[in-house]
Amino acid sequence: MQEDLHITSLAAFYRRINAWIAGQLEGENWIWKLAVACSLISWFMAVPPLTVIADADAWVYIMLQADQPFEAHDLDHYIRRENMVYRLFLPFLAYITGKSVFVILALQYILAVVFLYLFAREVFRQTGDKVLTAYFAVAVSNMFFVSWFFVDVQGYGDGFAYFFLLLALLYRHPAVIFVSLMCVFFTDERGVAAGGYLLLGWLFYTVLDKHPERNSFSGLVKTTCSLPETWTLVVAWIVYFSVRIYMSLTFFPGHHYSTLGAPVLFGDMHRGGLGSSIWTAFEGSWLLLGAAAYVLLRSRRYWLLSGMAAGFAVLLLTGLFVHDIDRALGYGFLFVLMAGLVLSKSIPLKEYRLLMFVV
Repeated sequence: MQEDLHITSLAAFYRRINAWIAGQLEGENWIWKLAVACSLISWFMAVPPLTVIADADAWVYIMLQADQPFEAHDLDHYIRRENMVYRLFLPFLAYITGKSVFVILALQYILAVVFLYLFAREVFRQTGDKVLTAYFAVAVSNMFFVSWFFVDVQGYGDGFAYFFLLLALLYRHPAVIFVSLMCVFFTDERGVAAGGYLLLGWLFYTVLDKHPERNSFSGLVKTTCSLPETWTLVVAWIVYFSVRIYMSLTFFPGHHYSTLGAPVLFGDMHRGGLGSSIWTAFEGSWLLLGAAAYVLLRSRRYWLLSGMAAGFAVLLLTGLFVHDIDRALGYGFLFVLMAGLVLSKSIPLKEYRLLMFVV
């Protein structure tokens, strides 16, 4: 009897929460209000250490690159400098903003709100449910790939890359995709691998939204090859590597990364943080990813499941072989949207909403 009372009270609490959230999301601009509210929650839950800006050598090097992007400035001074040689997006941003760190960080914060808006709008497009969208937005606003927009004040710039990846996923015009990918690739090398996750996302959206009958390997390959987005990505990869090789041969001969590969993977501190870094990259959305994989398995969409698993394996492997595993895995936020799309097409809305409440 006591257990029944607990279940009843919890169910009543869940209904009241849903009703309250629905009441808060009235009005024409409710997604913007949700995005701003979630941004504030994210900021207050992880207040950025603004005092470290003055000691961040990365900003010093970014400002040097803004003036002389093809000069190697004291690479031995700090280990991040050798990793930043080909990362020209932030130096370009510094150049056009008058070398103002404040302006760059303000823009990063603004893009965080827009990122959450686009993310929430896409979830609502998939589900048509405001309450579920709110649960989704609150959840992701406290995951690494959103909170990093606010925490990163040391000049890593991944927030810009995350934003442009989302833009390329949702706005599938070739010009938007190409410019977005150039921004991503020249922000961090992790973004180059993320182009593959983007390709997988376009495939999921095309098949599940428009052509659910295409479930064979040959059908998925033909679909991928027929997408203009695929060839835009290929061109972007070619352009990026061409520029990078030219820069390497002309300006930075003999350049290498001392922090890449086996020395990092087998370092004691690196191994000690693997578990927490892998978990915190996705936190509660591991439930979402697991549920989507289960649904794909039970619905016999084996090739989509294999593609998702292969892409996630690449994400994990690229994270293991570099420092800052959570930053690397943050580029896999596209898998969260893919998982959401799978569930929106496959399970009752009531079950999906309850799952997101738990997440």
